[in-house]
Amino acid sequence: METTGEKIQVTANVGDERTQTGVVYIKWFAPPEKMSQALKKLALFWGIALVSVLIPVFHFVSVPLFFGLGIFFALRSYKSEGKVLSGSVQCPHCLHEVKVKPAELQWPISEICQNCARVVRMEKSVV
Repeated sequence: METTGEKIQVTANVGDERTQTGVVYIKWFAPPEKMSQALKKLALFWGIALVSVLIPVFHFVSVPLFFGLGIFFALRSYKSEGKVLSGSVQCPHCLHEVKVKPAELQWPISEICQNCARVVRMEKSVV
């Protein structure tokens, strides 16, 4: 488990009154880093759009699609506060450990319990 980020206490629930506490490690992005991430995603999708120009017939759909997806994912990346590196919490329903996978930071963080298939939602704990 990668623990180089800031340790955040979270409270997990599955849509009812049962809760469990856990830990999530987060790497916060500085404004220049957010811009860098957004530009990388924009360049990736626009590069795919340029390459798809060479595909006959399909390029009528693929070029505008990848052009639009580039803008969408770049804006989404720029608005992100940081990145979830790792974490774990017990499922409030079955008490099985739920590992938090790396992803863009968007509250609430959601993971699926591999034991009972419930969606476990995690919010910052109020300390």
